Amino acid sequence: MEFGYKVYMLVMALFTLPIFITPFLAAAGNPAAGPLYSFYSLTCHQFVSRSICYFPAAGISDCSEVQAHYRAYEVEKNGLTGYPFPVCARDIGIYGAALLSGILIFLLKKTDVGMVPNPIWFIIALIPIGLDGGTQLIGLRESTNFLRLLTGAIAGFAFSFYCIPLLNRAFPNIKKKKGLL
Repeated sequence: MEFGYKVYMLVMALFTLPIFITPFLAAAGNPAAGPLYSFYSLTCHQFVSRSICYFPAAGISDCSEVQAHYRAYEVEKNGLTGYPFPVCARDIGIYGAALLSGILIFLLKKTDVGMVPNPIWFIIALIPIGLDGGTQLIGLRESTNFLRLLTGAIAGFAFSFYCIPLLNRAFPNIKKKKGLL
């Protein structure tokens, strides 16, 4: 297993897994939730209306109809208290799929790949997110959290197939040269 792959998976796991823990910490009143929301505000607008929430009494659901719109860490929907994930639905798709596709690369035994695929495939993978976000940005339509999650996942899934080979090339034979790992 190449060092570049290990770096990718470590960074993705450390960055992505707290996203899925944060709303549960908030629901439990754990003080660690606040700093996590603050940290992820550096990478996401945190619009509640574009997020997914954890409702302890009802499970995980769309936040699109909650009373709060922007950066609320506790919301109400249909009389239930909920806690948004610290990043929007699109970012959950991006980061979650980037981590999952890294796991897929491991399962396919392709962790040592150094050849970067043709960039046209990455561009094609970015078209859905560009169309969804772009048409919303210019006011042609309002996207849904399902579409945000789906288009983000397409882009995130493709990301690892480009990032991992680049990292493997950036750290060639580090295991042999430095005696690491």
